[in-house]
Parts: sequence; structure tokens; C-alpha cells
Amino acid sequence: MLPTPNPRVIYAKVPGPGPLVAGEHLVYESAPTIDLDAPLRGGFLTKTLLLSPEPFMRERLRDPSIFTYSTPMVVGQPCRRRLRAGASPSFGEGGRQSQRLYVLYGFTPWEHYSVQPYVDARFDFASANYPSYTFDMDSMLLRPVPDPHGAFPWSRFASVLGMPGLTAFVGLESVAPDMKAYVFSGASGVGSMVVQSCKAKGLRVIASGSADSKVDFIRSLGADVAFNYKTTILASVLAEHGPLDYYWDNACGAISEYNAPAEDCYGVKTLALVFKRRLRIQGFLVSDGMSALLPRFLAEVPVLLAQGKLKSEEQLFVGLEKGIEAFLSLYDGTSKGKPVVVVDEAYA
Repeated sequence: MLPTPNPRVIYAKVPGPGPLVAGEHLVYESAPTIDLDAPLRGGFLTKTLLLSPEPFMRERLRDPSIFTYSTPMVVGQPCRRRLRAGASPSFGEGGRQSQRLYVLYGFTPWEHYSVQPYVDARFDFASANYPSYTFDMDSMLLRPVPDPHGAFPWSRFASVLGMPGLTAFVGLESVAPDMKAYVFSGASGVGSMVVQSCKAKGLRVIASGSADSKVDFIRSLGADVAFNYKTTILASVLAEHGPLDYYWDNACGAISEYNAPAEDCYGVKTLALVFKRRLRIQGFLVSDGMSALLPRFLAEVPVLLAQGKLKSEEQLFVGLEKGIEAFLSLYDGTSKGKPVVVVDEAYA
């Protein structure tokens, strides 16, 4: 068979503080090819269908000497992020033995086809002597996901059924809020799931967004109070509709500061209120509850989605060549929903 085109998105250069630059830090390459009939030596072939850019990917684009909660990506290799669906023929040693197809979910390189496991793009976590609080992102395996059979689009596996939905599910199950909640950025992929989940638990929900159109979407999710935090004073809203029992911040306000040096980040300036008001602050990573809660998530949430009890707003970027644009839209305010990169249009 003639070589098949295998475009990819490469992590080309470690960025410093400031915005990422397309064509410098992240590069789309159209020239690579792959021989789909080459021996797989016990591996298996995946075809990328959908990809999900996530805000935390920015943290992984760093000098490996900088320790934080996640492992870095490898310069010169394709970006790695969740493959929301991949068609995976089953192979045996020495070549193709069957044509069983699975739809998989997990981390994969940003390219059309990959032979799994893809080890070149994995950071050598075992030899890096990272602190115990660091999670090895490349340890997350591909796993099958259920076929929706037309009940909802496959793209939902990049939003309400993907990392945003799972983040909300793990966070809410870990904290178990009651009474009244304020959800910052309630129109985001995570925030919209939190709003809906809190309403399903019987909570009164206050939520905010950065534009009037997002406020309208938040209202459609069932929020009791929705407002534009750029044009409305938060203190006045809470004075009228508070007090709060629970405040959900999707990323500790960090998305707007992912590209900023540490000295320019805002920080916490009201820390004394923690003891004055007897507050508890709790952070978490999705990986903290993944093993215990993922089976419940996959059993409960798709059913609610199929029944029309959950809403999701996505912005589709068709073609891997749009992958960098989709990723950068998370930070420049241009995203109009959860960005989803559609590599195979049959799964949009």
C-alpha cells in the first residue's frame, strides 16, 4: 500500500511567559505519512476521530525542570491530549489478524493515525524524580466507550461526557455541596455541568459568565440567578442573593493567568476571611477520583444526556489543521463553547 498522509500537531518549542505562538511553539505538519499495512509487533492502530483541547495543556508546555502537578509534554513530539474517540482494529503479532473495531477514550498524539502504545511522546516520569503530588498524565490508558447509537453526537465525549463533565462529577461527589452554590464561569464546559448537577441535587444556583450570550445559556441550564461578571458587581449580586454555602471556581481563576509569569498573577488577597468566616478551601484533580468514580460516571451521565436532561454547548473546529486555533481559543476569549477538534467528520 502507498503511504497514507498522517498530519500532526507538534510541540516544537518550550514557551516562556506570554501567549503561545502558532507556528513557533505549536506547529501543524502536513507532510508526515504512515504505512497502514506495516507490522505492528504486538501493538494496535488507532485512527483519531475527535480531539479535545483543555486549558491545563498549557501547564504541560514547560521546561521539564519545573515541577508542578502534571508531567510535561516532550518537545519535538506530537501534542498529547484526550482522544475522544478512536477506531482501533485489533491486531496480533506480525500483522493484522482481525478487524474488530472499538471506540476508545484516552490520551493519544495529535495526528491522524498512531500505533499504540505511542511511547516516544511519553515523558520519562520514572527517572525524573518528581514530587509525590505530580500525576503522570501519560499513564492514563485508552479505554472503550459506549456507542450512543444516535442518542447524542459523538462530540459529547469531548464535553459533557469528557474531561469537563468528569471534572464536575468528581468535584461534586468529593465535596457534596448543599443549600446554595455560586459557579464562576458557568457557561464553560466544566461550569455548565456543575450548574446542571447542582440543580439536579436540589441546590439553589447562582452562576456568572463573561458575556450576555453566555448568561443566556446559563439561564437555559436552570440557574436561579445568572449575571455577567464583567458588567455586574459580584458583591452586589451576592448581597442580594447570598449567602453562599459553596463556591466553585473551575481553575482557581487561573485560565486568564496561564500565560503570565508567577510575579504577575493576582494571588489571594483576602486570605484572612478563611478563618474569619470558617471557610474550607479544597483543590482536586480529576485523577484523584478517576478509578472510583469513572464507572459511575459512564453509567449515569450518558443516560441523562440521552434523556435530554443535560445540555452541552460546543464549538467544532473541523480538520486537524484547526487544532492549534481551537487550543488557543481557550485563552484569548474567542471560544463559543467547549472546543472540539473534528478529525473525522463522520463523528462530528
